[in-house]
Amino acid sequence: MIKTILLILLGLFFILNGINHLINTHTYKEYADKKGLISPRLMVRISGIALIFGGLSIATGYFLLIGIIGLSLFLVVASFTIHQFWKESNTEKRLLEGMHFAKNMAILTELIYIAYS
Repeated sequence: MIKTILLILLGLFFILNGINHLINTHTYKEYADKKGLISPRLMVRISGIALIFGGLSIATGYFLLIGIIGLSLFLVVASFTIHQFWKESNTEKRLLEGMHFAKNMAILTELIYIAYS
């Protein structure tokens, strides 16, 4: 029962982030553009859709492994293309990007654990 509730909450986390990507596409597009992402508007929309479908997969349990793989790919790509803390010269930006990178790696670890349990 507790595992089910936690999976629903984790799925909701991804669903809400995906909706946020779609609602605030312009803001995320500008950020991705500053980071040098190729076709930032398209990538933001694709990531939003991937987050929603991955979150639904985790929350419902349908196509769970496919959802985990999709979310894992998103987290790896986002971490190494957007949250490159090692390239930041400003201390505050380095810390902020480092926190986002670490958060993504922690969530990735959690997804791998879910996939193998």
